[in-house]
Amino acid sequence: MDTSEIIDSGFWRSSSCRVMVNQRDAGAVAEAIVIRDWVKRQKNLAGHVLFATSGSTGSRKWVAVSRDALLASARSVNDHLGVDSSDRWLLALPTFHVGGMGIVARCYEASCEFECYHGKWDPVSYREVCCERKITLSSMVPTQVVDIVRSGLSSPPSLRAVLIGGGRLDDVTYQQAMDLGWPIMETYGMTETCSQVATSILGGRALKLLSPWQVKTDASGRLMLRGEPLLTGYVSGEGDVVDFSDPRQGSWFLTGDIVHLSKGELTVMGRADRCVKVLGELVNLDEVTLNLTEGKLSALSVGEVVVLAVENVRKGVRLIVCTEGESLDEGRLHAYNSQCHPLHRIDESIVVDEMPRSALGKVQYSKLLTQVESQIQGS
Repeated sequence: MDTSEIIDSGFWRSSSCRVMVNQRDAGAVAEAIVIRDWVKRQKNLAGHVLFATSGSTGSRKWVAVSRDALLASARSVNDHLGVDSSDRWLLALPTFHVGGMGIVARCYEASCEFECYHGKWDPVSYREVCCERKITLSSMVPTQVVDIVRSGLSSPPSLRAVLIGGGRLDDVTYQQAMDLGWPIMETYGMTETCSQVATSILGGRALKLLSPWQVKTDASGRLMLRGEPLLTGYVSGEGDVVDFSDPRQGSWFLTGDIVHLSKGELTVMGRADRCVKVLGELVNLDEVTLNLTEGKLSALSVGEVVVLAVENVRKGVRLIVCTEGESLDEGRLHAYNSQCHPLHRIDESIVVDEMPRSALGKVQYSKLLTQVESQIQGS
């Protein structure tokens, strides 16, 4: 979709249901063809936009959010940032993700302009565009901030805020970016919330809840949300069969994040499941393990196999495959990496003598991760 179309008032007032898709993802494109035909007949999805996401289960889902929800989110972010018609955004995120679409919605709400960053990501080029076009606001993922810091680039003088989404910056990178003058503001959000739920202020790292959101936690500490920018439901397709489901419990949505709430601030403690962020995208470690051992590639022929995520400054995490007693065939692992989803590639393989297990024989992932991290540091 041309960005000129989605900034037009006709798009935001339309009752059509639009399916946003990454044209480079053949699987998503094939699903979108079927889903587009199906949604035309669904009255409850009139005026909605659908975004593909891996979700917390690892399988692709399409998150259905209304245009009103997207605009409600845009207004709350604009209020937090003090956006007005004099601002100019740099759009460096794709509009088939809610992060990119959110920027367009904010520009529409505030009657301000945006510039599109074209071509392959390059920190020097990004800074040059900011300077040449006098950009005041932009969004990035942590990996891009790491690249900027490593390049030693100072912030353009016109830039007054850069929203960081898709994962938390490590402390060293955050401080280095601030020392270079980059006006970093970290965020917490997801596709299901049309972008941000909580955002920091300049010079602080505490995530402050934005105005539309009511929050609470369940008995296990998982975050529950209620607010106007919340999703309507999920659309999923398998072959020619398309289904709609509403994950909300009443008006509340249960996330997969364990959090601490205090005085209007939110602290993310971790995931309740085995999902991690790789380059800003959610990756299910169990799905990666399944693809390695039982998928069509059948890359491995060893016994117990566990994929772990070890922290890494640039990528957020590195994926490590851990086996018990015997090592992997490097040739077959290379074959897997050459054919799998880029975010599912294994960075390293490690052998342990024995995996820690519970009394019921289940692998204890936290203990195994500690063991593997110690082994990596000692090598």
